[in-house]
Amino acid sequence: MKVTTVAGAGLLAFGVLALAGGGTAAWNSARFLETAVTAAGVVTDLVPKRDSEGDVLYSPKVHFRDREGRSVVFVPNMSSRPPAYEVGERVEVLYAPGHSEDARLQGFFSQWGAPLIAGVLGVILCVVGAGFLLWPRWKARKVAWLRNNGRKVAAEPVEVVLDHSISINHRHPYRIVCQWRDPASGETHVFRSDALWTDPGPMLGHQPLTVWVAPDDPRRYHVELPFLKES
Repeated sequence: MKVTTVAGAGLLAFGVLALAGGGTAAWNSARFLETAVTAAGVVTDLVPKRDSEGDVLYSPKVHFRDREGRSVVFVPNMSSRPPAYEVGERVEVLYAPGHSEDARLQGFFSQWGAPLIAGVLGVILCVVGAGFLLWPRWKARKVAWLRNNGRKVAAEPVEVVLDHSISINHRHPYRIVCQWRDPASGETHVFRSDALWTDPGPMLGHQPLTVWVAPDDPRRYHVELPFLKES
């Protein structure tokens, strides 16, 4: 199975999961807001937390009294640097009747931040994943068109290079660089093969490589590699 297919399927699966999680979070927030009541709270402290990179972020510790007169202290699942709140600052609190221990701060991001982030991430992953899955089909159409309409030239292999613009699991693919001199114009054109996940150097040799070039644009081409299994 090609690397692009595996990567595309994985990204698409994670994207669907993120969208499902975002939808569930949005539904829960909507249900919460239907019955939530408000209360006046105050920030009593700033709780330091370390993120995955070791930076210190701050979350507000909030105190309020619910309708039954119970004293409630909670720390919302949000943190920032610099702190978004100050000690002593008055805030508005939302909670479901009878469940004041699960209170939230009033505000758009407090209610919809998690669904929004999950939704945006899910859309991005789905789009990128679908692109990876559709890429081989688009590539096959392009190659078929070039073979039917393009010019067949023999290009001399120059070198094998690593493509550092692509990285999967900290690995970079190889590309074969070859060149062809147009006898009509005298201009030299450089071509690069598709990404290869095994080093083609030992099998390359010195024989010219077949390249199909679009008749109206030498930047549109395909390097044929019949001796390799391309990824």
